[in-house]
Amino acid sequence: PKLAPFVAEPPPLHCYPKGLSPLRILTMPCQSRACAPKTVAAALAAMLMVSAHVAQDTAPLEVDDECAAAGAPEGACGLSALQLRGLKQRAEAAAAAEASSDCKTAVEGDECHSAVRYVMSKDYFENMHKYPGLKVSSTFEDFQEVVHRINATFCPKAPCAAKPERCERVAHDSPCWAAAAWAKDDAIWGTPEWYPELQAGASSIQDFQAHIHVVDPTLCPKPCMPVYKHYSTPTYRSHPHAMKGISYGPAPLKVRGAALLGDDFMADIPSMLWADWGRGDLAIMKEMGANTVRLYGNNPNESHRMFLDEAMEKGLDVVVGQSDWPFIQAPDSCMRSNWHCYNQVYESYKMNLARGFLIDGNRSYHPALKAVILLNEPDLKVHPRQLTCKALASAFDAVLQAEKDLGVTGNPVALTATFSFGVFDGKAPGIGQMVEFYECIKNVHTAYAPRNDLLKAYRERWVNSFNTANDVTSLKSMALDKYGEHFWTSEVKIPLFIGEYHSVYVDNRPDLKEIVASIHSETYPFFMGMNFFEFSVRYDKGGTEEAFGMFGYGNCNLGQMNYSGQVTSVWDLKKVKDRAGDALSDALSAAYGGGGDALAK
Repeated sequence: PKLAPFVAEPPPLHCYPKGLSPLRILTMPCQSRACAPKTVAAALAAMLMVSAHVAQDTAPLEVDDECAAAGAPEGACGLSALQLRGLKQRAEAAAAAEASSDCKTAVEGDECHSAVRYVMSKDYFENMHKYPGLKVSSTFEDFQEVVHRINATFCPKAPCAAKPERCERVAHDSPCWAAAAWAKDDAIWGTPEWYPELQAGASSIQDFQAHIHVVDPTLCPKPCMPVYKHYSTPTYRSHPHAMKGISYGPAPLKVRGAALLGDDFMADIPSMLWADWGRGDLAIMKEMGANTVRLYGNNPNESHRMFLDEAMEKGLDVVVGQSDWPFIQAPDSCMRSNWHCYNQVYESYKMNLARGFLIDGNRSYHPALKAVILLNEPDLKVHPRQLTCKALASAFDAVLQAEKDLGVTGNPVALTATFSFGVFDGKAPGIGQMVEFYECIKNVHTAYAPRNDLLKAYRERWVNSFNTANDVTSLKSMALDKYGEHFWTSEVKIPLFIGEYHSVYVDNRPDLKEIVASIHSETYPFFMGMNFFEFSVRYDKGGTEEAFGMFGYGNCNLGQMNYSGQVTSVWDLKKVKDRAGDALSDALSAAYGGGGDALAK
């Protein structure tokens, strides 16, 4: 039966002239229908048979059981004998080569194979110190090499060179994904000893798939692991960077005044909104030509690794915001401690770092994460306003200390506070608040006693940012034309980006085209770019807030998600038009150089 595929309806023996190569014979025009191989298997059988026939065309045929049967066709008997002889010779040659070789990769049934599988599935995880140099991503051959060194009785030979193993990204509804998700979201929290090489809340779904692949390769294939870049200077401070971003706060509510129990949309739970298997919001942004996504809410108890991996895969930089919770919402918020925010921000940010912000054993930031907003519009939240210096300086200090305590040195992120476009004391909108904070940092000891060198960190990692609903013409005259004299000088060069940009009172297509053309222009070399405000309509806020989203929600319920104990529907998207009747998403895609109708795609 094992030879059946090779002898399925082969051409008769007389079809193969002597003296010709097997390939030449197989490509000759058939002289009769009887000579044509009827299946691919028959063609392969023909090549194997001719190889033996040409090599031993003078050797007599051996009689086998099939030939001895009464009435056996002569051609079939000859072919069977030649086939068996060829296969036997190849098996003998392989055995001889193996005996003389210094290597042998164990196969199922070998004692060595059983020993290696035991180490991979059990002993490695229980006694990792015995296997230095091995990782979950190590190949079977890597494990066999170590077993061979430790105990040659089980594996007398080292493995041969490993064949490249194909990686696979499993579907969201596959048994492998379900197993990896259960391990990531449940099992590791209750039984962390099962996953000694992984970290709860920080390891990626691919890390868990890799673990399961080692333990049970029949359940999970080898995962395609993300490849992370490494650098030593914040991306936003190392070279001119054109930011083409979108502000993302996709509250899934369609009713004005509805309560939203959580606003951390980069957590795993609301992934149905942004993942490819769900509504695919990140894929839509990429199709529009965006390269940045700016976020707001941030629950430090939730993991953010999956979002960062997904964004990186799509070429999207991530600008995250510190939640308002430690500042004004928590029972012990720093608003209640005279705006001394160090303790609250330190605890919150340290948890952020441990919940997916970091890679490389917590030594480096995730390369998709480019900037952290310490507080959004602090000039409108801190009262009295003169305490803004202490609030921001203590938060800045807390972030630096949390990094230091965890030993974070790689892939540093830029830090910022995103001010409003309000006017205070007759100073330029947004710019006046930035100047005040710079003066605060230069004289910080008058308001706060820092643990770290804030001025040094400011000069190396700070970027300025503000939100605005102004159009490009007024923005230039009121802010951009005045920024350089304060922050693009021989003393200091601090880049600037706009955290929220969208004027509802102008035709957006020409306005967006002009603001994008201003990025790193000769006139505004400091201007990094902007984030369009915003991805989807905030129906829950109502009023003027409903005017900003470029996508509304349709009536197609794509599914439900349980977010912070609140079950909400995920709705399909529909385009919103500006006052000129132009779809906002199409206008932004044109400005960003996207691929046209991103929503349709």
